[in-house]
Parts: sequence; structure tokens; C-alpha cells
Amino acid sequence: MRFTLVVIIILVLSAQSIFAQREHSNQIKPGRLWFDSKGERINAHGGCVIYHNGVYYWYGEHKVEGLSEKEHADGGIHCYASYNLVDWHDQGMVLNLTKKDTLSDLAFDANQDRPKVVYNEETRKFVLFFKLYLRNHGTKVAFVGVAISDSPSGPFQYTHKFLGGNSPNGTGDFAMFQDDNGELYHLTVRKPDKAFVIGKMRNDYLLPEGEYQLCTGVTNGTEAPALFKKDGVYHMLASGSSGWDPNAARYFTSNSLYGTWEDRGNPLIGQNPNNKLGPEKTFGGQSTFIIPYQGKEDSFIAFFDINKPEHPFNSLYIWLPIQFQNDTMYIPWIDQWNPQTFFGELKAK
Repeated sequence: MRFTLVVIIILVLSAQSIFAQREHSNQIKPGRLWFDSKGERINAHGGCVIYHNGVYYWYGEHKVEGLSEKEHADGGIHCYASYNLVDWHDQGMVLNLTKKDTLSDLAFDANQDRPKVVYNEETRKFVLFFKLYLRNHGTKVAFVGVAISDSPSGPFQYTHKFLGGNSPNGTGDFAMFQDDNGELYHLTVRKPDKAFVIGKMRNDYLLPEGEYQLCTGVTNGTEAPALFKKDGVYHMLASGSSGWDPNAARYFTSNSLYGTWEDRGNPLIGQNPNNKLGPEKTFGGQSTFIIPYQGKEDSFIAFFDINKPEHPFNSLYIWLPIQFQNDTMYIPWIDQWNPQTFFGELKAK
């Protein structure tokens, strides 16, 4: 009898443990540690998520453990894959910085920030863009680095760099927005005047097609843009300019990517219970990307990064569902949530 009771207790505890693990793996917990299918911390910062052939791919900066941003913690671009946006499988490094060639654009002391990947239907190439500060050149000049691949899981081959914004100093934080007709646009903050500008890319996406133009209506010093389109209106989530320190989120809408953009204030609501920060500090994060959810029209996820420049390996992610009221975006804090439950069951397009 005692043996039977012990066995029952063990089975109950095991079942509770399995249930707890499933509950954990079934939820996105903003501002908390996020682990991949191997139990390793997801290491993909400042990046983006694309959807291709039924699979989501998450790309981001790989941060080297033990190094600060001042010590050049970037190690390259890391990729993960998922069917449900919750459980992520490590695909490895898709583009590395190198220690073998100190003269390379991708030498180990370079900074390789905010990677964005877009698929070109015409060329059937995946094109990777990233903000590139060259080794030993500081941050006065920022290039856009370009790499291409035949596969979403890489590897990507670095091909070239360019200076955007019609400026010899290039551009800073950026978004690559692919419109409904396949045209690609580079929206970015220009160096050094911090004006927000837009440039249309060539059909192959590899270089700007012509001159950049000012995005009228966007507040000077707007950084970290992330865009989506709903009912013919462009929505842009962004931040102010305060280095690594968080600031209030910004929100603009327009009927044209070129403007005039309308300032819609701060769309965030609530407080991050992990650090007690609210909308005035973007929950401690900075906008990174807007993820379109596949399976339900006009469903989007706001992707933020909580940056820790002294220990960037320990930086965290905030993913929150975007909600709408009278066609106006708002993003309330949610402690934990599941995309399939919130938006509905995933159906591949």
C-alpha cells in the first residue's frame, strides 16, 4: 500500500512537471528569459522575423558572452526557426564576423546591428541588410551591409555595403519595408542631422534606386522604425534618440510612405512588472520590428529589445500583440500570452 502511494505521488508530480513545462513552452513571456528547443538562451537581438513556406525565421545579432558593447560584443547574425512563434529551433550562425582578416568589412571588431531579411520574389534570393560600423572607424559613419542567400536558414554571403540617406556619414537605425507590390523601401534616420528619410531600393533590392527623400511629418531624431500596413494606411512604431537608454515610444501613420506622417503619440499601455517601467520608457525596451501573424488578416506582433550594453548577452525581448481601436494601434502590456490563442489557430497561406 505504501509502495502504491509512493508510485501515485511520483506519477502525479511527474504529470505536474510535464504540464508546467508545456505551459512554459506554450507561452510568450515578455521581458523574461527565452530559451530555444535545446534549452539555450535565444541569442538574436535587434533583428526581425520573416515567414517562408510555413516556417517563421528569427534573425538577430549574436552577442558574445562576457563582452560589453564597448568591447564589440557582436559575433555575427544568428537564426532560429519556428512553426508557432513560441518554440524556436537553433539554425546556427548565418553570417559571421571574422578574426582571420582584420581588413575585412566583417572583421571581428566591426559592429553589425539591426539585421533585416527580405525575400525577393523576382530573384528568389533572401537579402540580409544590417547597419555596419567598420572596425577602428568609430560610429561617425554607418554603412548598410548587404548579404544574400538561396535559403532562409543561410548561409548568407556578404556582397557589399552602401551609404544611405544622400549623406557621406550614411544612416543609422532603419527598417526595410516591402510593400504589397513587392517594392522595397529603406526608411532610416540620417547621419549626422537625424532627419528621417526614405529611399526606394532597386528591383533586385541590392542598392538604392536613386536619391533619398525626407519623410515629412516624422519628428527629428526618430530611430528604431518598425512598420506595417493595414487597410491602406502605413503605421510606424519608433523611438526617440537617447543612446542605449530607453525613451518613450513614438507612433506615426500616413497614407504614403513619403508622408505626410501624423504623430499619434505613444501607443503603449501598462507597466512591465519585471522592471516597473511603463510607456514613458517603452517598458525598458526599444522598437525593433513588427511581425505579421500568418493565419489571420491584419494581425501583428510588436517586437522590442531590452538592451543591456554592459552585458548585451543578457539582453531581453518583449513581444506583444498589437490591438486596434478605431484603426488606431495600441500595445498593452501582457505578462504572458499565446499567439494561437490570441489571434486564432495558425493557417499557412
